[in-house]
Amino acid sequence: MSFFSRLRNILLYCFMVSFGFMLMLLVIVFMAIRFTPLCLFRGKKKYFERPACMNDPHLGTHGNVRTGDGDIHYVVSGPRDKPLMLFVHGFPENWHSWRHQILEFQKDYSGFKAVLTQLGHSSCVLVGHDYGGVISWYFAGAYPDLVDKLIILNAPEVSQLQEVLYSNLKQTFKSWYMFAYQIPWIPEFMVGLNFDFLRDAYACNAGNTNVTDEDIDAIKYGLCQPGALTATINYYRANNASPTRSYMRSAILCPTLLIWGMDDMYLDVVLTEGHDKYVQDLTVAKIHGANHFVNQHKPDEVNKKMREFLQGDGSEDVGNIIS
Repeated sequence: MSFFSRLRNILLYCFMVSFGFMLMLLVIVFMAIRFTPLCLFRGKKKYFERPACMNDPHLGTHGNVRTGDGDIHYVVSGPRDKPLMLFVHGFPENWHSWRHQILEFQKDYSGFKAVLTQLGHSSCVLVGHDYGGVISWYFAGAYPDLVDKLIILNAPEVSQLQEVLYSNLKQTFKSWYMFAYQIPWIPEFMVGLNFDFLRDAYACNAGNTNVTDEDIDAIKYGLCQPGALTATINYYRANNASPTRSYMRSAILCPTLLIWGMDDMYLDVVLTEGHDKYVQDLTVAKIHGANHFVNQHKPDEVNKKMREFLQGDGSEDVGNIIS
């Protein structure tokens, strides 16, 4: 990259961080005008109570695995003697976002490496969405012997995202929040003011019956836990898209399925391009009419694409589900 290209990208990065900061302030002012202070925090207390849908025994049993930096919570479902399917959720979700896929695949299928080891598995089918997808891209490249097949939903590989961020202004402005989240304190305050935005994000107001009010409460419950907002936003801070930062792109050796909801308001479809340069066996499935949260917005279509991909080699013997 030439000096002037790098300088342009640095200036664009600084502008977008400033733009994100101003936009967050406008959102805070708008909410202060629209709602009274009491309404801003209305109903928050109830989100500290675990919603009933998160206690559904049909979705599996809960556990924790100790890693060097703390505990990782997981939910396990399906026969323990079958191969492993590992789901990794994204922002702002928790394990409950995979409920449609757990119910679909639990009859067939039984930190990352720590979870695999604790559950007695040497490899898995790895499924990731949003930031869980970014992590899954990295994990499949760094530990190819641990991933049999890779399924990614609306998540670009991080070096691909960085490249597009500075060459496609449409994606640059779609990603304004990624730049804004580099600022300390204010993003947590803005997001925590009122969680009603989640209904719009998940298209609940547009007749999406696959995401209920109780499902939204499950997301709110996760975000209301002590330190949760900072922990989730810190993913963006730790993996920022600064033009001065370079990411190593590893070859993906396992068969890979990239599922993309075409109505994603955060990530442009252009991000589906270019992965075939370093993914040896790539299948791209575009689902029209689906938003960013494609696994919840169009679960039947997603499950169908996943099953077709998984059975592509004629094998149906897949078992444990971890999310």
